[in-house]
Amino acid sequence: MGQSERERAAITLCLDALARRGITTKAEVARRLAGAHGRAGTLKTLSHHGGVTPEFMRDLATAAGLSVTEVFGALGWLPQRELRDTAFTDLAHDATSALRALSEVPDLTAFTAAVPAAPFAAARALLTDPDGQERFEVRLSQIVSGDRYRAGTSAVAEFGLRDRADPLPSRDLERLVLAAGFPHPPRVADAHAAVRWELRARTAAALSDGQEYSWQGDRAHRTWRAAAGTWPAHLLVQDSIVGQQRPVDPHPLGGGDAPGTIVVVGGRESGGQAAALLAEALGWQFVLVRPDIDITPGGRVRRYPKTRAQAWIGVAEHIARRAADGRPWHTVVLLRPDALTHDGAGTHSYAAELLERTPAPILYLRPPTANLHWWVARNAGNHDPGDFPEDVWLDRYTAAYAAVEDLLLRRSRHDDLLLRCPEPARPLLPHVPEAPDEVMDQAARAAWTAARWLTGSGVELRAPRPGVFARWRPALATDPVAFLPRL
Repeated sequence: MGQSERERAAITLCLDALARRGITTKAEVARRLAGAHGRAGTLKTLSHHGGVTPEFMRDLATAAGLSVTEVFGALGWLPQRELRDTAFTDLAHDATSALRALSEVPDLTAFTAAVPAAPFAAARALLTDPDGQERFEVRLSQIVSGDRYRAGTSAVAEFGLRDRADPLPSRDLERLVLAAGFPHPPRVADAHAAVRWELRARTAAALSDGQEYSWQGDRAHRTWRAAAGTWPAHLLVQDSIVGQQRPVDPHPLGGGDAPGTIVVVGGRESGGQAAALLAEALGWQFVLVRPDIDITPGGRVRRYPKTRAQAWIGVAEHIARRAADGRPWHTVVLLRPDALTHDGAGTHSYAAELLERTPAPILYLRPPTANLHWWVARNAGNHDPGDFPEDVWLDRYTAAYAAVEDLLLRRSRHDDLLLRCPEPARPLLPHVPEAPDEVMDQAARAAWTAARWLTGSGVELRAPRPGVFARWRPALATDPVAFLPRL
């Protein structure tokens, strides 16, 4: 299919903007968009031979740092009344750099507070909704895990219909779900599913801030059964340590030779909670790389439709820009190894390339085999039998970690820290809400080992910011095995 003059001009406009950002070849642009549009199809469209879709132009304009509205307007896809006049457009362009500079003023970060945990935000949204408060009641709780290193590990909200309240009629439910922004009407097999869809719709707006959470409680599920008052249940669950994106503290530690950003590669199965613990102790921003987030020019997390690999690409490019500009981004980033894949189907080459050449030092946490088995079994307990084949997922996680280790060996940076978590001394129980003591120990010791590693980079953690790490510090200082072994 040929392209119109407007389509060719809009693509050229985006390519010119990308070139000003140092992205000068169509092949490099294709790598960035390959996850959503395919490399071959992207190259064809960029060469003015393929069809142009709104989704493609949205992603191309975003990658180029251009206004999607303006690009769509140049294509003639928006009516004139929806386009801003030229004076306003010029003003917006002039204001962009000022707003970007303003967002970097350290004292302004004092006005940015962490958002409430997802279960608490959902409970508040439901109980301030006139209809929701009539129909539902909520029980809030915190799962506390660990022995030597004890902390809240999961926030839980349990929702239930009040007495004499029934599931919504199907037509009312469909209207509610579509009004909440879901793209399709719900498929409801029974009353339990109808109530779950109603809860998702009534809480969707409160949970659209980039946090990670999950709904649990289906009849055949096992992992969260002990956290519920009744079963099946409607549980909204969030990891209390790494489930939230957190802003920078008004008075972060570090400076001078301190690294601007630290990338931690690992997951819950390998002590990945250390990333959030380290960020909390330093007073730095914490970013969890997950689907549907993006990074603003000022370094804030915002909700945006992306895969996990695309989200990491955005984070990595932001790290590189800040380093090139000499503007430290005081952030600890948690990157799970399978974020470097095409949804588990092979390595995403551009995402992996960005990790290999990131200017940020990397803290890598290799999990023991027993932890991988525990994590896979725990996730299987959150699914109906047969829906989460453990052998397939174990192979997927194992391959993802192996690919990261190959990459880190090629990178061979002296300022990276590659750690190995020891095998646990006893079996890890997968189908309970609490995290095993050994997993908590690994997270605490990984953060402690990283703190010592950072002392050579101008960051001193003798007086960490208040929080879990600061509370654990006395126990860590007397722990005979407080430092994890290196690879």
